[in-house]
Amino acid sequence: MFSKWFSKTAPPIQATQQPIYTPITKHYVFNETGNIMLCATADSIQSFDVDLKSAFVDISVFFAAMTKAVTSTINPVTGKPFSIFNYQAVKNILAGSGLFIETNVEEGTFSHDGVGSSLGKALFQHILNREFSEKQLPFAKSMFNGMQYQSARAAEQSSMSEEQKKLCRSGSIFFIGELLMGVPQTSAILLSIEPQSVADTLSDTKSDWQDLFSLVGLDETRHQAKHIVRHWKFKKRTYLFVPPQFIAHGVAGLGDLANADFEEYSRTLAQSISK
Repeated sequence: MFSKWFSKTAPPIQATQQPIYTPITKHYVFNETGNIMLCATADSIQSFDVDLKSAFVDISVFFAAMTKAVTSTINPVTGKPFSIFNYQAVKNILAGSGLFIETNVEEGTFSHDGVGSSLGKALFQHILNREFSEKQLPFAKSMFNGMQYQSARAAEQSSMSEEQKKLCRSGSIFFIGELLMGVPQTSAILLSIEPQSVADTLSDTKSDWQDLFSLVGLDETRHQAKHIVRHWKFKKRTYLFVPPQFIAHGVAGLGDLANADFEEYSRTLAQSISK
């Protein structure tokens, strides 16, 4: 039997076809918290002019206004200020801002067998649909800590209605500014993930299930991965950012708003949270 196996005729070698689509090398940079990612091709970086830069400034200013609106509004369920890691609060603001168009909703399962920073990096690469060359994403742990804190606060509330549960879900927001061959595009991705792993097959046992946030928090130098593939359900909403031409100063955008206008816009965003 073995002789027949090793003497099998090898299949003929087929000519390698050239790929129809060859992606251009892209450069990525995140802000300190990881909520804003800028992406550009090499030729775009060389021609990065003021008009294109102002399009990305809009994202930063909106994120600042949204953060102020969220953290200055009391969650009626907990009696404490909302967190920027509150999925529903951020979702309501995006819907009520008039600046974002929802283009896609995806529900899926993320699977991985690692722990620590490698697990966090793999998840963000999966959600953002990109591959990063850095060995680590330094903001990953703090972002997961924020979502874990939000989940813990929700767990403290007992006998909640479905509407109340919605106001306590955890999540994270990513704003993406892309400049590809000189063409700008801005978008946002809102992520919600269930931290408790789920069974993928009947052979999976509860002993293999574990909390995502706990696994990401482990130090890889002290905790070796057991190579148990775990699975987590997630929901991903994708939005297209619309230039805020209807706001003061027209096409100059959010970046040129006066302080009074900024405060008023922040208050308007806050009114969207509990709707």
